[in-house]
Amino acid sequence: MIRKLTLITILAALGLSAAPANALFEQTVINPRGRAMGETSIAVTDAAFAAFANPGQLGSLDRTEVAATYVQPFRLDFTDFFYAGAAIPIDPKYGNLGIGLSHFKVSYEDVSLLKETQMTLAHGFNLYNDIHSRVDFGYSLNLYSMEFAETVSGIDPGSDVAMGVDLGMNITVHRRTHIGFQVKNLNNPIIGLDEEELRRRLTGGVAYEPYEGVITTFEIESELDEDIRYKGGAEMFLTPAFALRAGVTTGPNKLTGGFGYTYENIGVNYGFSSGGGTLEATHHFGLTFAWGGEAQ
Repeated sequence: MIRKLTLITILAALGLSAAPANALFEQTVINPRGRAMGETSIAVTDAAFAAFANPGQLGSLDRTEVAATYVQPFRLDFTDFFYAGAAIPIDPKYGNLGIGLSHFKVSYEDVSLLKETQMTLAHGFNLYNDIHSRVDFGYSLNLYSMEFAETVSGIDPGSDVAMGVDLGMNITVHRRTHIGFQVKNLNNPIIGLDEEELRRRLTGGVAYEPYEGVITTFEIESELDEDIRYKGGAEMFLTPAFALRAGVTTGPNKLTGGFGYTYENIGVNYGFSSGGGTLEATHHFGLTFAWGGEAQ
């Protein structure tokens, strides 16, 4: 029981609800570049993260990309969040594949109180393409797995799995304007004995490149039973290899920033976001590697 009470306290500290509704698989930003740009990800293509963020981004893929990131949300040392993903070009006609794996863990005195794992397989392909624009579509199949630790009194809260389906679209207009959409958990998956509904979310956004090396982006995120969130950010390359990024979000209000450095095919990215209240800022680190084709 002590461990269970500790888990509830920890979840409350993370800003989550200890009630059955919407307490599992909270949204965590997986991409430090996206975090730095106001926690945006829908319209700014990052192929290695597309399986989670917007599978429609896979339609224009022409090179293999892999990524790995790590973050402790709000600098809480009893939490760990890892992400690893890849985007793999298959065929211009039949589309490309994306895979992703995230693992969130809450620990107390070397005991893993909560483990949440999401495994995703995504497919994206081109629907329309001409000299001025293109439309790409994609879908993701998500396997959610959660596991609670046994209490001191011997009660086992158990574990469970669920399957979710996402849809995504990426539209490019005159090469400088990108519009993205994602529907998260379209099939309304439930998990656990309490039949908790996993979060359903609709996100739309636009990214615009007024000049080479400059990107501005804006997103609107609507989640069931939650206030609408607005997110925006910008990226500017000071040199061909070094970029500065900044952004803002609402619900809660946060400031974000960071940088990225690319050497040949290897990228190092850092992003931070303020706590949005009494919590500490979050620091996010990631590595990317790509080969073949051209950079997106």
